[in-house]
Amino acid sequence: MTKRWLVACPLLVALPFGAQAQSSVTLYGIVDAAVALEDTGEPGRGSRKVLNSGNQSSSRLGFRGSEDLGAGLKAVFNLESGVSLDTGAADSAFFGRRAVVGLEGGFGALMLGREYAPIAAVAGAADIMGQGFFGTNLGAFASNRLTRRLSNSVTYVTPRFNGLRASIAASPSEGASGATRVLGSAVEFNAGRLYAGGGYHDVERLNGLKDKEYALGFGYGIGDVDVKGNYLVADPSGAGNKFEQFNIGASIGLGKGRLFGNVQSNRLEGGAKGTALAATYSYELSRRTNVYASYARLSNNASGRFGLNSSSTSVTPAASAPGADPSVMALGVRHRF
Repeated sequence: MTKRWLVACPLLVALPFGAQAQSSVTLYGIVDAAVALEDTGEPGRGSRKVLNSGNQSSSRLGFRGSEDLGAGLKAVFNLESGVSLDTGAADSAFFGRRAVVGLEGGFGALMLGREYAPIAAVAGAADIMGQGFFGTNLGAFASNRLTRRLSNSVTYVTPRFNGLRASIAASPSEGASGATRVLGSAVEFNAGRLYAGGGYHDVERLNGLKDKEYALGFGYGIGDVDVKGNYLVADPSGAGNKFEQFNIGASIGLGKGRLFGNVQSNRLEGGAKGTALAATYSYELSRRTNVYASYARLSNNASGRFGLNSSSTSVTPAASAPGADPSVMALGVRHRF
């Protein structure tokens, strides 16, 4: 179970006036592993059996907390580390998933640190696969296409007004070698189970060229059915290599489980194309534990080399095998605490 600590400063307890400030810290995480049969579709290579971490949700360990500063103002923080459950190793930087501190109040929220980019919020909210399971839209964020997280960032999110909320983020290069400057914004609308959102990034690379990134997404639910779709674009300046991805998917409740399906289209300006079909059934064993079965297949044209992505893993043909058609089957279990 999630652990919580409430701490009241002893000095404030002794004061005869004012409300006592309280702070809370929550330890949380996800452990997700699956046995998978992967096939990149490359001639002569065949399939392989693997144990993967993070097929539905990236395995992680995190801390989040807040302190009530009074007058509706709170100090907040979140530190989140990815974990490879198959090896026990940490994923990339120790708190590479999220590492922020900031203030929240009636004005909205101001966050500093390593944060999700505005486009990532739109792409996540409009993905029927929940940016998990094979066939998710996370492939659009691979290979340095769209920007998902921002280091050295300052992010402001407005309060929600009649269902509308906006965010803006800046991530300066700080003059460091290998760094990139990103300016991004997004507008999202929620009304019950209706969702619509759009985002834009202006990315300046080391060579001085500017890339443009776009995201549009929608979602709607009625009864046991949800439908979501998104359109993602990475347009590198001067590269002639514009990338576009379109996803449309639906899910329906079946007993204590849920069936997910998604169709994905990938295209590069140079002519490469790939279409993916994905299906997953997830069965709830409890409020925090589920098991799932997934299948996905992607068909590339003669010059395509697109792959299948889940929350933490991918099945992608080698650069020497354009036209190969990857596929994957996975059986897994996920627990949240």
